[in-house]
Amino acid sequence: MKPLYFDIRDIFRTPRIALSGKKIWVHLIGLGLGWVIYFIFSYLALIANGQTITEIWNAHYLFPCLWNVSLPISWYAWLIYGIGLLVWVVIFFLASLAVSRITYKQLKGDEFYSSGDSVKYIKKHGTAVIMGPVSILIIMAFFIIMAIVAAWIAKWPVLDILFLGLPYLLYFIVAIFVVYTGIVFIISLILAPSIVGTAEEDTMETVFQSYSTLWAQPWRLVFYEAIVVALGALATFIYSYAMIVGYRFFNLIFGQSWLMGGKLSRITEQASSYIFGANSPLTPYISKVFNLYTPASLGMVRPLYLSSTDIITTVMLTLALFIIGGSAIAYLLSNFSVGQSLIYIILRKKKDDENLVERKDEDELEEEEEDELSKDTDVTSDDNSEPEDDATGEKSEE
Repeated sequence: MKPLYFDIRDIFRTPRIALSGKKIWVHLIGLGLGWVIYFIFSYLALIANGQTITEIWNAHYLFPCLWNVSLPISWYAWLIYGIGLLVWVVIFFLASLAVSRITYKQLKGDEFYSSGDSVKYIKKHGTAVIMGPVSILIIMAFFIIMAIVAAWIAKWPVLDILFLGLPYLLYFIVAIFVVYTGIVFIISLILAPSIVGTAEEDTMETVFQSYSTLWAQPWRLVFYEAIVVALGALATFIYSYAMIVGYRFFNLIFGQSWLMGGKLSRITEQASSYIFGANSPLTPYISKVFNLYTPASLGMVRPLYLSSTDIITTVMLTLALFIIGGSAIAYLLSNFSVGQSLIYIILRKKKDDENLVERKDEDELEEEEEDELSKDTDVTSDDNSEPEDDATGEKSEE
């Protein structure tokens, strides 16, 4: 890994660093786990709303969503659905922390830091990623509640002088601080995984670094974020189009009349219909972006016949296409996580003159402690063995 410049040049390395099997795999696992939980909670929400599983499947298939339901939705259905969404967001934050840690270790020259090691890091530091933004929300909520209480008291005669007139300038300053804290909350949602993954900060330090980064480097932060978004979108488009070219090439070879021919068409059209076709709400977007149209996307989703082995193969192909499509989204998220890690490392150097890459992390410090303990143990064992040698020597001399 080349050394960092700690300026805008490092940001353009994002797509290349993000194109890593470990990073894409971590986000793919996070996407899969999050989707399973979201899928279950969405179906539970629609069932609680009075729909049957058959009705839900025929309307939503693999991508249920309460926003495109024509029926009125009860509040408890929205609550169940919201829990599923929230859990998915939490899983994304933890996956982003893992990718940020892998990126940081790679920048330090440790290419063997595995996804399993990153999971161990999540277990140790994952709470700070979630509680950092939550703590900022609590700060905002505290001042808003205090403002509501003060406004309620100030509506009474005489008390309006004490609780509105005299402290008005203080209220004005606090209002500006709350607005600023709202912006910091958005920044913490973006940077918290990279703050914890690179600097090994706890909850309070994550909150402090979110305030400090926005205050010290606002324009660099905005400019770098815009570059990361543009690079991520372009890199993901190229990655996704490469997947589509591979898909078309595979179908071209296997679909020859003297090979699988119509059998391949029956299986692939049925399998792709749930990912990209009449049974998927993703069809219009994929068609517009990648100019990809298939009979499945035009509504031909029910082949004339499928044998029992064809059905089994269709299920396997659907799973494979789901993973392939998910890898494209995972690469987009990998670009985001890697980009945030690079941004924070650069901005930390700019505002604090601290090189996080050269700083010894907790793993290196633990290794040093283990080495020192082993050296101390060796020295102690040597000291204990010397008197025995001397005693042996004296006895021999006698």
